[in-house]
Amino acid sequence: MSINEVKQLVIEAGRLAQRLAEDFTLETKSDSSFVTNADRAVESYLREHLAQLLPEAGFFGEEEGFTNRHARLLWAIDPIDGTSNFVFGIPLWGVSVALIEDESIRLGVIFLPVLNEVYWAEKGAGAYLNDQPIRAVDSEEFTSEDVICYASDAVDADLLRIMPGRPRCFGSAVVKLAWTAAGRVRGALSLGRLYDLAAGLLICHEAGCQTRYLSGEEWYLKHLTGGAALREPILTAPPRTMQAIFRLLHKV
Repeated sequence: MSINEVKQLVIEAGRLAQRLAEDFTLETKSDSSFVTNADRAVESYLREHLAQLLPEAGFFGEEEGFTNRHARLLWAIDPIDGTSNFVFGIPLWGVSVALIEDESIRLGVIFLPVLNEVYWAEKGAGAYLNDQPIRAVDSEEFTSEDVICYASDAVDADLLRIMPGRPRCFGSAVVKLAWTAAGRVRGALSLGRLYDLAAGLLICHEAGCQTRYLSGEEWYLKHLTGGAALREPILTAPPRTMQAIFRLLHKV
């Protein structure tokens, strides 16, 4: 199995979602979030074809949950991250796939179909956008126009008031993390589960970022591999940017 094979599958899954966007059915989950037939079709497509690439691996997907959850290799799949954006025709949504091996993220691929952007990384080999290397922007200095992106359920008004630059919520974890890796935003505040975050975190880390809890405590992948959602926001940013944010928060 190669990263190129995984990239191709994720691209095909994204194109499937685009076709289904022309005429989809919409439901509301028990947590009041949206799900569409496109979410389910894309996850089924990815499970079927990734199983052919790596038959021994298990799965953890947003729509179908765990399959063989104790396997040494585990695919984490978010078929459409940003379903609300997808439903309302906002182009900020994407397909995310990561491979977990022994408490480590081995590879990650994010495809933003409407923008035609493929982000990917393998552990220890750097991060890429459409096959061009990317690097997060690191500096202790902030301008008034620098963007810190956040999940809507990860912050409160007091935190937004003291954060440097301009806060933004894109409605998609994969967009937020991919753009942090590409240097479009300075950092990302996240909550979520393994399938929401794994690919994006690897891409960010390979682009020069770190991840810590907003409290400053260490974050570990094992906090997600059991399937539970994070209970405390994590900050993903390059080292000097992260230090500057934590100094500001500590001062306040």
